Amino acid sequence: MSDTAPNCPAAPLSDADRSACAICADFLHTGRLWSGLALLASLVGVAALAAPGARLANMQAPAFAAALLGLGFAERYLAVRVGLDARLFGRLASGELPGLAALDIGLQGALNLDGTRGGRPLAPRMAGAKRLYRHQVTAVVGLILLAVVAWWPMA
Repeated sequence: MSDTAPNCPAAPLSDADRSACAICADFLHTGRLWSGLALLASLVGVAALAAPGARLANMQAPAFAAALLGLGFAERYLAVRVGLDARLFGRLASGELPGLAALDIGLQGALNLDGTRGGRPLAPRMAGAKRLYRHQVTAVVGLILLAVVAWWPMA
């Protein structure tokens, strides 16, 4: 493993960059709230499947279960990624990781990443983390909608 990541400046982050990392980390930490809502919506959805006399007809139950499972797994994956990014941005903000080169070296060593995404500036990294966050929120909204549909009275 080399001492610097390819195409990545080894310079420490500026105070402005550290501030941006801190704010991004705090924003991403709110993903935990969305995870709690996802768990609640998933439990409500499972209860709708298990409830005697539930609204879901036998034909709808497998499709509902598949949608619930798919969105649930997607949300969990995204929650893990958003949580990891929140912690990494927090470490950049606090100075535990002195810069992006150290982050890339750590990710390459710990997660066996190939380094093709290393060397990116801070702004695209933050944009990618926020994109994952938006996907997580979308999955949670989908789970909530499934839970509402499962219990909504039939007309």
